[in-house]
Amino acid sequence: MPVTLKGKLYELVRLPCLVTKAWLEIKSIGSVTGVDSVRIEPINPVTSRYLMWRRLYNTYTRVSKTQRRLLGLTPGGMLFKPYPSYALIGKSRYYTASPSYPEWVAQTEQFTSAEYLRLKRAVKRLGLKSMMLEVVIDARGLESADSVLDSLTSLYAQLELPFRPWVLITADTMPWWAEKLQDQAKLISDDSIAAHAGWPGSDQQQWIFMIQAGTKLAPWALAWIAMEARHASTALIYPDHDYLVDNKRVNPQFKPDWSEELARTSGYVGSAFAVRADLFNQVIQTTGFDCAYQLVLDVTTLAGPEAISHIPAVLCHYGVQCSTTSSQQSLEQHLRRHEIAAKVEPQGAHLRVRYQQPENLPKVSIVVPTRDALHYLKTCVESLLQKTTWPDYELLIVDNQSSEPAALAYLEQLETDGRVKVLHYAHPFNFSAINNFAVEQATGDVICLLNNDTEVISPGWLEEMVSRLLQPGVGVVGARLYFSDGRVQHAGDVLGPGGCATHLHGILEADDPGYMHRAMLAQDLSAVTAACFVTHKQLYQELDGLDETNLTVAFNDVDYCLRVREAGQRVIYTPYAELYHHESVSRGKDDSPEKQARAKREAEYMRNRWGHIIERDPFYNPNLNYSQPDFKPGKIPRVGWPW
Repeated sequence: MPVTLKGKLYELVRLPCLVTKAWLEIKSIGSVTGVDSVRIEPINPVTSRYLMWRRLYNTYTRVSKTQRRLLGLTPGGMLFKPYPSYALIGKSRYYTASPSYPEWVAQTEQFTSAEYLRLKRAVKRLGLKSMMLEVVIDARGLESADSVLDSLTSLYAQLELPFRPWVLITADTMPWWAEKLQDQAKLISDDSIAAHAGWPGSDQQQWIFMIQAGTKLAPWALAWIAMEARHASTALIYPDHDYLVDNKRVNPQFKPDWSEELARTSGYVGSAFAVRADLFNQVIQTTGFDCAYQLVLDVTTLAGPEAISHIPAVLCHYGVQCSTTSSQQSLEQHLRRHEIAAKVEPQGAHLRVRYQQPENLPKVSIVVPTRDALHYLKTCVESLLQKTTWPDYELLIVDNQSSEPAALAYLEQLETDGRVKVLHYAHPFNFSAINNFAVEQATGDVICLLNNDTEVISPGWLEEMVSRLLQPGVGVVGARLYFSDGRVQHAGDVLGPGGCATHLHGILEADDPGYMHRAMLAQDLSAVTAACFVTHKQLYQELDGLDETNLTVAFNDVDYCLRVREAGQRVIYTPYAELYHHESVSRGKDDSPEKQARAKREAEYMRNRWGHIIERDPFYNPNLNYSQPDFKPGKIPRVGWPW
């Protein structure tokens, strides 16, 4: 039975006749491990129907039209067949077990005959049959034709869309492949591609779909890609994928929307993607075609981030031999071609990019609000002054009405240090206003907002964060934060799961890489926490800083990041700037009616202002769990067929 976020269980249960005993088995999901009290009451059929209809109505009016359709919630169904609808909405409660991946597949990929008819009508209505997809199977380096034949079999099972299959091979193997394939596909060598010979035209309306040998496609894959390719501004399309092991689908890769930083370090886009033919030809004429990873980087840089489209649907099933890894040599060459000064280093199975510092380093103003809490403040300040290796910074400590004698004495002592300036904010606690007050007096071009309950771990933390901030188009960079016991507290923020905004991944062990290794990789995100982030002072002031009117305590950092992205700048999380964080020590918890009312107002403001991002955070796949950001398969469908 589902449990609410507050840990309450209030559920209708239909028991068989003549039941004399019943028991409730408690299973741990999240933090729910037991119950304080249980009361079971018999109710009559009229009351039962009323309670079901009331919950169904409340859910129906709360969710979007798309979610109603995906949930199968219709007025008629709720009225005349309430039991199935009631069971379905229970899955949206906070503490409900996520489905296994096979269960998720069965729930979301029900391609009925009615759906097929809708697909046929859409293909005819939109004229999609006039679009010829050139499907290229990369078979270079293979000694067996089996995986190519598997891919071709799935291609010939595609619904409605015309395509032309090609097999990419090395020139010396052309006779061998011609014998094996028997005209099932056209052959093209990598030499021919480099010479731009024997290749389809470069019409902007023509698309090339690249897959690696062994990849199988969902029957509707090409139709879905063609639907997306209709948009004139689109240059590259990539779908989600999973893997086939012993003919079973496993390890789904529910990807985020386009993240240049994550693409560089992990190659997360994979080896199956569609690219506009004119851009494909433009890239291979300039740089050749070494691998899918290199092609993605070059095409996306040429086309720009707005031209990259992600389909949040598992359209491809990779064979075990299919690779999605990054290439150090390819990335180094890519960065050189685009005059990006950086050093590339291997980082386990992935890559780390160290961006070069400019000759004239900017001054960094580190803003630390505080009130009493001497133990935490002293730890924070001493770790900063002793470990920070950035040569030009100032530390602005903003005292918000401290009263403890020891804390006041320490603040007075700090003023003798030339690197430190103590500011006094003599007004009620308002996190946004305190930081804005300090930024007005900062002399640095870069602002670092830092909580007083943090502690520097890595000496080069500012070098890492500022070097990323100084890359073109970057507006905010956030750090990796740990609890004092070493578990990961922050590896980026996400909107949507839990109802508003929260930390991505939840709590992880220090050595846990997270889903798709994302906790350990630099990447674009919607937001990062202001417990430690850097931003440009000019940008901060242009956007009027943190919102001190509507978001005095919570969500002000998330709101700022979203406004930064709205202004066309990127928000980056880096795992290589590491600090401890004893969360919200100075402000305390929302444990009074006044604080709880304020927290409710701020959450409501966020939902009104940023509801479209809460509904669909571009960096959290909609197929994932939206009750908690744990990257498990979603409990209810959020992605429908596109036709």
